[in-house]
Amino acid sequence: MPLTLVVLTAWAVMFLAANVYVSVRVWRMHGLPTWRRTLPAVLLCAALAASLSRATGTTAIAATIAFPLNVATLLVGCVEIRRHRRTAAAGIPNGTVR
Repeated sequence: MPLTLVVLTAWAVMFLAANVYVSVRVWRMHGLPTWRRTLPAVLLCAALAASLSRATGTTAIAATIAFPLNVATLLVGCVEIRRHRRTAAAGIPNGTVR
């Protein structure tokens, strides 16, 4: 097995692990509305479904949609985590705006 394939596989596994970590962390933030808590998880599930579409032979969907959905999952999750930290540091309870 070529080294580049091993490096690419390790990068993909780390990227997926980061997406799962961020999605679970946002899911557990009880101060957020339900749709904002579930958005990263829904995006991740859609990305995984698009990636699994390769098994049926429709690689165009996976090539077009899967990676952007994974990036969107990571970005939305990181924004929610950063917003939660900022409101927690400011002392605002449950992320509500005064």
